[in-house]
Amino acid sequence: MATPIRSLPPGSSARRRPSLRTILVGLGVLLAVNLLIFAGHTGGQGQENPGPPLPGEIESLVPGPGAVIRPQEDVGADLKDTYTGALFIDERRIPQDETKVIPALGQVSFRPGPNKEITALRPGNHHATILYWPQEKGDEDAARAAGEVKSYTWQFTAG
Repeated sequence: MATPIRSLPPGSSARRRPSLRTILVGLGVLLAVNLLIFAGHTGGQGQENPGPPLPGEIESLVPGPGAVIRPQEDVGADLKDTYTGALFIDERRIPQDETKVIPALGQVSFRPGPNKEITALRPGNHHATILYWPQEKGDEDAARAAGEVKSYTWQFTAG
């Protein structure tokens, strides 16, 4: 059997208006959520000291200057496509056979791991140096003899 519908008492409306307190609490929650979203999108940006500007031959660095990375993340540089290079981490040259070089893209990188010169970056500050030269000069010795070898050093933190 169905329940009969009762009519509302006189003077009451079908919908109650929210109180001022309810409106203020709702606006406060909405503001807090927006601030959290904004902080998540901008967190850490603009806090780094990028150091000197990148030379024109370097398109990007991994990790970026001042960045905090895990102990086994890649370290390297993306050079102009016509350049190649060699990588040093904390003044230790990374052997060529442990360096990932993609000549067509001008990328030189190293990832610490087992059976490598550096198995993991120790926690703390580090610096990396990329030596780079035009691919057309051949190997580093030929480029050095031609006075074409340049370098760039940046710092990052492993945590």
